[in-house]
Amino acid sequence: MARYLPHDSYYRKARARGLPSRAAFKIEELLARFRLAPPGSRVVDLGCAPGGWLSVLARAVGPKGRAVGVDLAFCPNPPAGAVTLIGDIRDAAVRARVGAELGAMADLVTSDLAPKLSGIPERDEARLLELAASALDFAQAALKPGGAMVVKLFMGERFGEVVARFKAHFESAEVTRTRATRPGSSELYLVARGFRAAPGRGVPCDVRDAGAKAHRPAAGGKGRRPEAES
Repeated sequence: MARYLPHDSYYRKARARGLPSRAAFKIEELLARFRLAPPGSRVVDLGCAPGGWLSVLARAVGPKGRAVGVDLAFCPNPPAGAVTLIGDIRDAAVRARVGAELGAMADLVTSDLAPKLSGIPERDEARLLELAASALDFAQAALKPGGAMVVKLFMGERFGEVVARFKAHFESAEVTRTRATRPGSSELYLVARGFRAAPGRGVPCDVRDAGAKAHRPAAGGKGRRPEAES
């Protein structure tokens, strides 16, 4: 049986680098392995608090790129070069504000959305499906043609159904694990590439004050997702 050590090497590495959690190493590995978010890219991180993924994304895209994080909770220490918005990704006004902050369609959308677990398998899986569907719906409006998506998922009875939804909108969709994932965890990542955009869709990019509060770090410096980073 896999043995989970709460203060393992990834925990210690995160502390040493000033990162909020081991989650940063997961997205870092995926960006490198699948060659995502090169310098100058525009990226959106859904469920960005407490900022582990967003820190890596902002560093990857660099000063010429744009990194926007969205969460239901306030992100106390957003990384330098990133903008965080407090709001629900299903809200049209929040989506409009994301588009305004990006300034153009996104190259990459990442989703670390996960529900608060109730302990009732059927209910928890239904909530996971709902969050995955919300992330995909957001990406359909925000991604440019050919764009990519990284989504955290959990294995369950309806896992194949979730993956099939993404395959319908991307040229490829690969399921993988990361080295930083805790031993014994059912956590998986779906990397979808080659977004097939429907004609006439997109996030409006001209709405500056529509429903979501933006937080920009000072020069030197995730709101709460529809739920928690691990």
